[in-house]
Amino acid sequence: MSDRIETTASLSPWWRHAVVLVMVFGFTILIWRSVETYSDAPPIPTRVVGPAGEIVFTGEDILAGQQVFLKYGLMENGTIWGHGAYLGTDFSAEYLHRLSMGAADAIGVQRYGRTYASLYSVERGAVDSQVRDSLRSNRYNSQNGALQFGTAEAASFKTYLLRRISKE
Repeated sequence: MSDRIETTASLSPWWRHAVVLVMVFGFTILIWRSVETYSDAPPIPTRVVGPAGEIVFTGEDILAGQQVFLKYGLMENGTIWGHGAYLGTDFSAEYLHRLSMGAADAIGVQRYGRTYASLYSVERGAVDSQVRDSLRSNRYNSQNGALQFGTAEAASFKTYLLRRISKE
């Protein structure tokens, strides 16, 4: 009655071995990378000091800021949900932008007697180069846990902090 040929294909018994091998290999890599993430994490300085040795802020201040960040779940906004800008700012980018602009203003006033916005393009290029070099240098001392801010970074942080306090 039926012209159709019935064929039964059986799976190889090795498929289970392949699945187990892929899972063991995959979870091994996943666990290894997770451990590496925590062991290679950047240090949190015990204190951040200005050019004259004054304390700009402490490690406790950093941890308190992280608790606010964790309280509202802002670390998951951009990476998991994909709509982080709707719920909270990217604080790293925001702070780096404010720090670089504040440092550029401080260097502009120090070198040319004018803020960054009022500099000529050649002067801006020189200031940009100095800000870039300043922000790229690693001034963390692992022996005493201190991070050394330069004059421009300390001035930028103090200006930002004073603006924050005056708004509250």
